[in-house]
Formats: sequence, C-alpha cells, structure tokens
Amino acid sequence: MGRLAGKTALITGAARGIGRAIALRFAAEGANLVLCDLNLKSLREVAAAAESSGIKTLSRRTDVAERHQIQELVHNGAAEFGMIHIVVNNAGIFFNAPFEQTTDEQYDHIMAVNVKSVFLVSQIVIREWLRHGIKGTIVNLASIGAAVAFVDSAAYCTTKGAVAAMTRCIALEYGPRGIRANSMAPGIVDTPMLPSQEDNERWANSTIPLRRLGQPKDVADVALFLASDESRYITGEMIFVDGGWMLH
Repeated sequence: MGRLAGKTALITGAARGIGRAIALRFAAEGANLVLCDLNLKSLREVAAAAESSGIKTLSRRTDVAERHQIQELVHNGAAEFGMIHIVVNNAGIFFNAPFEQTTDEQYDHIMAVNVKSVFLVSQIVIREWLRHGIKGTIVNLASIGAAVAFVDSAAYCTTKGAVAAMTRCIALEYGPRGIRANSMAPGIVDTPMLPSQEDNERWANSTIPLRRLGQPKDVADVALFLASDESRYITGEMIFVDGGWMLH
C-alpha cells in the first residue's frame, strides 16, 4: 500500500517542472490524480506517465484564475473519483522587472496566477470538504521569495508572501474541522522556468550550503510528506526546500 493509497489529489500546473514531479511522486504512492495546466499536450504526457504506476487520472486544460473553470474541474474530479482529498496549488509564473517599470498588466497577471488561483482552488475544495465532512489537506507552493527580497522581483515576491499568509489563515480557520494547510518555500530549482542555468549552477556551487541547485524531486518529496498522514500534526507551516540557502 502506498502512502497516498485511496486518496485523490488535485494538482495545478502539473505539465512540467515541480508540478510534474509532484504528480509522478503522488502516483507512485497510490494517489489518483486530477491534473490541470494550460499546456494540455504536456499534461497528457504527465498523465500517461502517472498511470503507469497503476493509478487513474483526469486531466483538463484549465485557467486557474477563472472560478468557473476551477468549479468544473473540481466537479469532474469528484464525479470521477468520489472526492478530492489533497490539493497542491503549484501553478505559478515569474518575471523580472524593476519595480518602477512593472506594468499594471504584469502585476495583475502574476497576482491572478500566483495568488487568486490559490484562493479559488482552496475555497472551492474547502466548501466541498465542509459539505461532506472531509478532513483534507492543502499544500501550497510559496517560495524563498516569501521571506527574503530580490532585486527586480517585487511583484513575484509579493505574490509568494501572500500565498504564505493565506496558507496560515486557512490553517487557523479550518484546523478545528480537521483541514490542514501548509506551504513550501523552494529556493532555486532546476526547472524550465529557470533562466541562465549555467550561471545559476555556478552560483549554487559556491553559495548554497549543499552545493547544488534544487531538483523538482526534492520539492516533490516534501509535498508528499505534507500531503500524507505522516505530517498529521503539522499545519500552518512554511517549509524551506532551499539546500540551506536561508542559513545565510
């Protein structure tokens, strides 16, 4: 029996990078998966790979900033598997821009994808959990940028600070109902979102205490712990997955 056997997990932004790694890790531990992303072709490839573990998947192209699309996804997931037990809010975007040059359009877009989506997915699923008495768990992707500042990243860091704060509020409000919520704060992880990989590897080898970039699997393993009963007495926390970067 896998650590998530009998559970269904909804994972946003599952087509590549950290989302893909979490989907495959959860599948290996027996969870059925409800997967969404805007990149349907890659999402279907992830679903096929996950199903090789013997689990079932449902994958949909979904704009996570649109309430009606999330409602449809949750409805379809519940119809297919009975109930969603785990939510991983992974979908996110990043851009670099000096603070004074960040446009309204850039700011609104990153807030919609990185923050509003977490609000929508969590709220819609929590309503279902309360209706059916489900003690579910939420795992949100924050970032080391939720705790430290970076040049040309004010909008991004703002979104991740908001995710961390929202996670704590959900944990406090719904803990008495058996619902847990935690976040993860990855450092620099080797994903397609990462620009200038060679420069980042050189920097990591000289600066990160563990002397390497993070890998999606590093984050996926922590997500599995937070989603499983092994973390049953942990809620409202933000766990750094940064190779020791915060030690500086």
